[in-house]
Amino acid sequence: MHTIHVIPWALATVLLGAFFVFGAFGWPGEFVGAGGLFCETLSASWIKQPANTWSNLGFVVAGLWMASHASAGLRGDMSAGNLFTRSRSMPIAYAALVIFIGPGSMALHGSGHAWGHTVDVLAMLIYIMFPIAWSATRLFGGNERLFWRIYLPVTVALAVPHTFGILPFSGIILYAVLIPTALALEGALHLRRPVCTRRLGFMIGAVGCFAIALLFWGLSLTGAPLCDPVSLLQGHAIWHLLCAATTVFVFLAYAKERHQERRV
Repeated sequence: MHTIHVIPWALATVLLGAFFVFGAFGWPGEFVGAGGLFCETLSASWIKQPANTWSNLGFVVAGLWMASHASAGLRGDMSAGNLFTRSRSMPIAYAALVIFIGPGSMALHGSGHAWGHTVDVLAMLIYIMFPIAWSATRLFGGNERLFWRIYLPVTVALAVPHTFGILPFSGIILYAVLIPTALALEGALHLRRPVCTRRLGFMIGAVGCFAIALLFWGLSLTGAPLCDPVSLLQGHAIWHLLCAATTVFVFLAYAKERHQERRV
């Protein structure tokens, strides 16, 4: 196993370890009831919303599976025209971002603290910027360097003000813009290269899976039809699991892509 393939495993170990340490010794900061929007009763135990918390392990499992798949060389997925599978770092970077979503959301639902909400939105932000930057890179016929030139400045420009609480709009509004942007770029890429034999099934699966997840998200908010605050099965937990599955579909779509890339 190449050294870079250890990164997702180390990241999962450190983040989950920090989560358990903070929880065991008392969450830092003041409890503000963060996560109350997502139906499940906030308990007096160290894990405030158990179902909404532990369901986020789906992201960790998904990311580690991707890392294992990448460390095996993405056998069967290699193509001279596939920038994703040719790269040693891109599949690992994607897997690491998926892993981060898990502990990020666990920080919100486990602690009920304001900083947990900040970490949750931050984790989702740095993930969704990957599909946006990756689609833009392929749309412009670019290479890995172009990806990082797009991804890093835009992500930092949004992540820093969000972290310090000075972003002039909420996380929900942010995603209401970024997710359609990712879909629009992916659609534009396909329309520009209609002759390529891309594995559209996985991307369609990702869109369908996320659409169902979004339905559960809306219907399981506090006061919504599927909300049962004391149920062991929470609609928001299903949202987490379906979103984790969505990230796997996206990963497979990237790995199965077939067309010639034009380097710049």
